[in-house]
Amino acid sequence: MNKNNDIWMMATLLNGISLSMILPLLAPLIRLLKISELQAGLMVSASALLMSLTAMWISKKPNLQNHYYLLSIGFIGMSITWGLFAGVLSYGLMYSLPIGLLFTLLLLTRSSIGFFMAMPQIALQSYVMTRYLDETTRSQKMATFGALNSAGLILGPFLTTLLIIWGILIPLWLAVLLLTVMSMLIVCLYQHNGENAQQSHSKSHAPNHSALTYHFDEDQHIQAPLLQKEISQQDSNHSQLVRLSDDDLRKSMIWLILGFSLYIAIITLNLTAGFYIQDKFQFNIQQSALYFSQCLLIVGIVSVLMQITISKWLNWSLTQLLMVGLSSMLIGLILSIYTQQIVIFQLAYVFYGIAVACLMPAFTTGASQSVSINLQTKIAALCTMAQALSLVVAPLMSTGLYQLNIIFPYYLLLSIFLLLSFYFVVFKWNK
Repeated sequence: MNKNNDIWMMATLLNGISLSMILPLLAPLIRLLKISELQAGLMVSASALLMSLTAMWISKKPNLQNHYYLLSIGFIGMSITWGLFAGVLSYGLMYSLPIGLLFTLLLLTRSSIGFFMAMPQIALQSYVMTRYLDETTRSQKMATFGALNSAGLILGPFLTTLLIIWGILIPLWLAVLLLTVMSMLIVCLYQHNGENAQQSHSKSHAPNHSALTYHFDEDQHIQAPLLQKEISQQDSNHSQLVRLSDDDLRKSMIWLILGFSLYIAIITLNLTAGFYIQDKFQFNIQQSALYFSQCLLIVGIVSVLMQITISKWLNWSLTQLLMVGLSSMLIGLILSIYTQQIVIFQLAYVFYGIAVACLMPAFTTGASQSVSINLQTKIAALCTMAQALSLVVAPLMSTGLYQLNIIFPYYLLLSIFLLLSFYFVVFKWNK
């Protein structure tokens, strides 16, 4: 299983690198193709909506809830769809196409990417939650994978900056190549037979079973249909399982709200900060772009360092992650709202980096702890769905509020995280 863990780590890193290599290219490519910002936003929203629907679909299909299948199909699908998207962009830059046709092709290819983007995320979270059962260990592992993803989000734009002088499409095609190579490594090297047995065995030991054990026996492979037949023959046990599952899902709701709010904050800050710096501090476009790039670099570095620190040395509990994460987010928002100096505004991104590093593993770990082990893949899918829904809601909400007043998106985030802090202090930590 060590080889599998290496593949998971490499997949997380390369996924972050490839996606972040592409993101800085979208705005200039859109301008070159004479596509409006509204159309570009529609492409992102459509992809995110399909990603959310895919996560919901997977959560209702037990036969699809397999780590290897989700990881391999996700990467192969992303390689193909990003390749198609890059191909349409390349053709549109080299040849003249009607804007309507070009936009339709880009919308279709970009939307199809969302279908496959959900799968590796569901697979990763489910893998960690079913393999590592201790709360502290789960938090550490999620922080480790989060650090790798954050490292990829730093390396990606850096590689794009180096390669873009050779052509605006070079980084895009390199990102497609990285996804393709990772797909080949997963198919050729992933040891999925033993892990399938482990995953099936873990599902058979739900908390409502009398002989609950957390030891995985790879030699014992319990088929899902046999388990379903056994449960169906015991009506009382079946009813108990349904009630327990519904109760677990209700308990997980606050964690899903926390994750949704965190993603809303990340997307809102990414979308509006570039405009906010220019409007608040009266910088020109070049200056605001430079300062915003520095902000992204700061938050990326701080997030990686904090996640590594959490996973290696701090050994924080779920409550400690929440306390530090929520406090840091509130401090960052207050600094962003009330400062009149760009240096202090950039300092806020230090706190944003700490907040993301703490709240991301807190969100996933809290959601996992709220449900039984046989629902881990389902809760992982719901967590991914929360992220995808935020990608649909946040762009429209944040830009709409920003048009009313540049400070409104920040006030909204401040209100959300104040309410979350109040809830956890009064209803969780006091129990």
